[in-house]
Amino acid sequence: MSTPVSERGNSREIARQMLERDASGAAEVDRLGDALERTFTRVSGNIRRSVGEDGYAALLARAVATIESDELVLTVIPRSDALAVDVDIATAVEAHGVRAVGASLESLLAALIDILSDLIGEDMARTLLDHDASPQRPGKPGRR
Repeated sequence: MSTPVSERGNSREIARQMLERDASGAAEVDRLGDALERTFTRVSGNIRRSVGEDGYAALLARAVATIESDELVLTVIPRSDALAVDVDIATAVEAHGVRAVGASLESLLAALIDILSDLIGEDMARTLLDHDASPQRPGKPGRR
C-alpha cells in the first residue's frame, strides 16, 4: 500500500531543492521563468530516457491527477507528434505569473517523486529525476 501524498514531506522538499538550484542567481522574472523551464525540461527528459514516451505520459497523467486542481496552473498539452505530452511552462508563466507556476511545478515534481518512490524507492526516484545528463566539461575527470 502506498503512503498518501499528505503524509510525505520529503518529496516536496526534494522538488523545492531542484527548483531552487536552477533558480539560484536568477532574480528577474524572465530568468526565473527560464529556470522553471530548465528544471522541467531536465526532469521530463530524464523520465523519457528511462521509461519512454508512453511511460512518461502515464506518469505525468497520474501526477496531474493527484494534485489539487486549484494548485495546478500548468496545462498538460499534446505535442505535435500526437503520441507525446508535455507541459507549456512559458505560456503558464505569461498567464499566471512565475510564482504561481513555480508553486504548481513544485507540486507536480513532488507528485512525480511520490509515484516513482512507490515504484523504485525515493533515492532512485530522486536520482532519476534530478540527474544532469549534460556531458562533462573537458578537464574534469569522470567517475569510473
